[in-house]
Amino acid sequence: MNKEPRIMSSMSFQEKSAWGTLVSLLVIGALYFSSVINLWRAEQLHMAAMFGLSVGFTILLVIILVGFHILVAAISGAENEDERDRLIAWRSGNTSGLVLGFCVVSIVLMIIGGGMVGASFWQQPVIIANALMAGVFLSTVVELALTIWFHRRGI
Repeated sequence: MNKEPRIMSSMSFQEKSAWGTLVSLLVIGALYFSSVINLWRAEQLHMAAMFGLSVGFTILLVIILVGFHILVAAISGAENEDERDRLIAWRSGNTSGLVLGFCVVSIVLMIIGGGMVGASFWQQPVIIANALMAGVFLSTVVELALTIWFHRRGI
């Protein structure tokens, strides 16, 4: 007897993984960036605080994802990755890489532009580090969303 809900049984392991990772990442990312904004508003945002937040939320994300993937693997059983899964991973990863590259170039231009107009705020290491983390977050969300979309579309 199949223990999975009907909608879950029609998904491959990779699609289930992408859904779980996307939802977890969005929740943890929202918590992280809202914490960063609150620290910034309170003028308490510095590298030590940011490092602690990063480590704490990363550990939480890993625990959630390991638990989720163990649960999905136990319910679904073993599946082999096929050519379609590899194509989807390549296409979504390629686009994600383009998004990350755009973010990094934008951050470099932010630093240069801030220096040209004398806006030292944009050259602070904590701002640059959070901008880079936002870029990695955005590119990962794009990759996961495209993975889900490609699976649903039937590529």
